[in-house]
Amino acid sequence: MTRKATLLSDGQDGSHGNAASDTKKLVTPAFSEPHDSHSPSVSLEQSFKAACSIMQTEAVSFYQAFRGLPEDRFKAVAAVYAFCRYADDLVDEGGSAALPQLDDLEGSVRSLFEQTRSRDTRISTADDAFHDNDSRQQKPKATMAPTLPWWPAFVASIRRFGVQEQGLLMQIQGQRMDADFHDIETTAELIEYSRLVAGSVGIVLVPILVNDMNGIHDLGFMQACEELGIAMQITNILRDVGEDIRKRNRVYIPHDLLEAHGITRNLLSSLAQENVSTQRIVIPEAFVSLWERLATLADRYYLPYERHIDSFHKSARVPLITAAKLYQAIEQAVRDQSYDCFTRRCYTSKATRLRIVTQIQLREKALWKI
Repeated sequence: MTRKATLLSDGQDGSHGNAASDTKKLVTPAFSEPHDSHSPSVSLEQSFKAACSIMQTEAVSFYQAFRGLPEDRFKAVAAVYAFCRYADDLVDEGGSAALPQLDDLEGSVRSLFEQTRSRDTRISTADDAFHDNDSRQQKPKATMAPTLPWWPAFVASIRRFGVQEQGLLMQIQGQRMDADFHDIETTAELIEYSRLVAGSVGIVLVPILVNDMNGIHDLGFMQACEELGIAMQITNILRDVGEDIRKRNRVYIPHDLLEAHGITRNLLSSLAQENVSTQRIVIPEAFVSLWERLATLADRYYLPYERHIDSFHKSARVPLITAAKLYQAIEQAVRDQSYDCFTRRCYTSKATRLRIVTQIQLREKALWKI
């Protein structure tokens, strides 16, 4: 499936360095050791290192954008990233066979929050952790997820910042849509899919990045965070059209838009075949028109979060804006490759990323009052 946008992939190539060297000082007293993590052999420090290593390896631009956060916020972002990447990779590697593992992950999340609610945030012993006390409800049992090396960091981050259960369950539901995938029929279905797999990440990150928890009660603000995820997912789909159909036989562009522009699935498959010659393929004008229509839709969803920038913690504003602008720049990278999102992976150059970051830093006071 296409990689989930907001946290999961930035399309960058190259070596990403040694994560351990960047995360030596991650542990602070603000986090409580989750003794119910089922990972007794992994210390909290080691768990955060594992989470940061995953983010640094899999999402270079995102890692670079958010590493400027205060230590506690940065490592919580990394832990949430590890959760989302794990869910995404389950389906990428297993398809429909990953559904039981997604059930396991959901069971782990539900049990974590049930435990926190029932014990008033007190930590239980390992023996009764993740126990489902409500026999009347059929809920997935948690067996595997809590043994993963990043899980203690994830649990500590959820408790430290009050991350909302809703966003995590939305993420899992979005992954189920991919595991049991069918071609997307309408633009509305595309938006709903993007809301689940990427808008959910915006909801999850809110408590980590805001000034205070009052933000979660502001419906306009929460919608803006969700829409930023939707925008990034659509950009992600526009970048990976060829890879999705060639490697996974999946088309995320809505069928109604394909039909309106006279484009068939067979045409997309033909364009997506590996280009063994040095000659660049010619992209039909009809596809360019369709691509730009979806890019315009994505750009509309990129806008609302900027109106709420003051709701984010001062330290989070530049990283957030940077991550959004770097991802939105992928659209121009596709244009620069003459819309060949079929046989090549379009990504922003280091020079472009540096220019975007510099521009944001220069105008932060004028535009966002950072």
